[in-house]
Order: sequence, then structure tokens, then C-alpha cells
Amino acid sequence: MQINKEMAELIKYWPVMWQLVSQQLILKYRRTVFGYLWTLINPLITMSITAFVFSSLFQMELKSYVVYLFSGLIVWNCFSGIVTQTSGAFIANEALIKKIYLPKIIFPLGQSFGVLIDCFFNFLAMYLIVLFMNPVATSAILFIPIAYLILFIFSFGIALSMSIATIFFRDLQYILSILMQGWFFLTPVMYKVDGVSEKAAILINANPVTPFIELFRAPIYLHELPSEAIIFICSLYAFVSMILGVFVFNRYKNIIVYRL
Repeated sequence: MQINKEMAELIKYWPVMWQLVSQQLILKYRRTVFGYLWTLINPLITMSITAFVFSSLFQMELKSYVVYLFSGLIVWNCFSGIVTQTSGAFIANEALIKKIYLPKIIFPLGQSFGVLIDCFFNFLAMYLIVLFMNPVATSAILFIPIAYLILFIFSFGIALSMSIATIFFRDLQYILSILMQGWFFLTPVMYKVDGVSEKAAILINANPVTPFIELFRAPIYLHELPSEAIIFICSLYAFVSMILGVFVFNRYKNIIVYRL
């Protein structure tokens, strides 16, 4: 009954959440010269520099390494963007939350949707460039929207927990940014797991983001569908993450306004 009530509220206030998402996307690039093009320029420059440096370091062909790097970066950027930006969703909307009643879930959900939309359009634009450099693609690429859905559920579950934790410990939003930098180097975005030491490989394989890298890398880099084992592991992580996030949110949602 409680779930039905919350779903009904979410549907009722969907236009409000969509307004929050639109506002987030518009404000992000307001008064900039290139506007929404920054979603392409930023990752393109980052990927170009990283690909040039690390393809030489790892002695990989530049074109092949660009695709390899791209398939990892899109996962990491989406995951870290959702977690870090959503962690401050309640604090960023403090005035609105105190002024009128709105279901609390629309704030972290709207923030995460905004990041997801940003990342997906970024993927489409970057993929066209990658495809131009390395014109190889198979029907496996059609799996990417499903991969994004699983990644979103996983990321949002963690982000939901972090958004609650942040209202109790506001330094967490800054600590998260630092933690993400360390987490990035434990994620096989730029390198291959079989190229690191045995001890490092144990840590990397224990990293819950690693299977998601493989989930995207299979259709983009290897031009094949991910294995059933990888799909199962990612779905399991997403399920556990979401259950945990919803549990934490339901446990503390009624005191959010008093902690802001």
C-alpha cells in the first residue's frame, strides 16, 4: 500500500520533477558561449589527451585505444556524476523543500535523471566521432540503452543513500569528490586488468563498478553482447543498491526538512 501511494505521488508530481530536470540542464550552460556543446567539448578534450598519452604508455594503437577508453569513460562519468551531484540534491533545494510540500524523492530522482540525460546525449555525440575514427559496429550496440538502465539503477541506489547521509554530515559531498578520484584509479577505465599486479587485480575485481565497465565495453569495444554472467552480476548489484537506497530513504525521509 505504501509503495502504491508513493508511486501515485510520483506520477502526480511528474511534471514538477521534469521541470526540475529541465531547469538543471538549462542552468548548467546558461550564459556560456558554446552552451550545450560543452557536454561534447569537455569529454572530447579529456578523451583526446588521455588517449594520446596512455596509448603510447600502454603501446596500443591510438584508434583502438580511443574506443577502449571511450567505453570505460562513459560508464565512469555517468556513475560518478549521478552519485556526486545527487548527494547534494536536498541541500540544493532546501528553500523549495521548506516552502511547499513535494514528495522528497523527486529531488534526488530529478537530479539523477538530469545527469543521465546529459550522459546519454554525450554518449551519442561521442559515439559518432568514435565511429568515424573506427567504423566498426554490430547490432550488439543496441544493448547500450539496457546497459544505461542497469547502470542508472545501480548509481541511483547509491546516490539516494548518499543524499540522505549528506544532510546529516554536509562535509560528505566534498569528501565524495575526493573518494571518487581514488575510486576512478581502481576502475579499469584507462588500463586492462591483466596488465596490473596480482594484488591490484584483486582490488579492481572487487570494485562493483568494474562489471559495469565490461557491460558497456563488450558491445562498444568487442562488438559483442556482454556475457550472461556480467549481465547477472550488474543486475544483482543494481538490485541490492536500489533496495539499500530505498530503505535508507524511507527510514529518514520524514526528518529531512528538520535537518536542512
